[in-house]
Amino acid sequence: MKQKIYLVIDCSGSNIFAGVLDHKNQWRGQISREGTALENLFLAVEDTMQDARIKLSDLSGFIYCEGPGSILGLRLCAMAIETWRRLCPTCNELLKYNSLQLSAQVLLQDNVDLKDALIVSDWKKGAWNSIQITAALPQKIVVIDDNTLTNFNGKLYHLPQRKGWQRPPPKAQTLLHSPGRIADLRLRTSALKAVDQVEIYNNSVNRFQKWTPTSHVKKL
Repeated sequence: MKQKIYLVIDCSGSNIFAGVLDHKNQWRGQISREGTALENLFLAVEDTMQDARIKLSDLSGFIYCEGPGSILGLRLCAMAIETWRRLCPTCNELLKYNSLQLSAQVLLQDNVDLKDALIVSDWKKGAWNSIQITAALPQKIVVIDDNTLTNFNGKLYHLPQRKGWQRPPPKAQTLLHSPGRIADLRLRTSALKAVDQVEIYNNSVNRFQKWTPTSHVKKL
């Protein structure tokens, strides 16, 4: 029976992460390269697979970060994984995780007394992706504005993005994005979710300026 081996890829942050995780939940190889996904994704994957001494056909599937994070990085990751799955039908298993949810789980594991906190990451000017920890349990990810963030009085953490649109909150403690911790959390939490195809995180929040016919009517 073929042993489960997964290629883990994370292109959501400032560094590009690739690792090979085996059936014993041990890293056979992992690498983090500073720079863009366009320049480093395929190099990182090639290096870590060489370190692990495996080839594409040895994989059972892929574990990837859906975001939130670098849109270009997430899209390149999605394109690469779907291409590899078509080239190798036997490595079709697909598991995803969320960068904010992973950060919340890591924070709780490293701080056993932590009960309530808020983690935010930059979305766009005046808006933040956020996940609140309540009674030691991570809640759903929601978008909050500057006023909501300012009025929050509990422990505050900031997960940096590759390209930020605004300064980190003044009282927030910076978190290090840690894809390598997937091995710690994989068997103990619901950090991973099985999917049929690569999905990129979307907070489903859009703002449109209402258009009216009179806006473009020339005055006579």
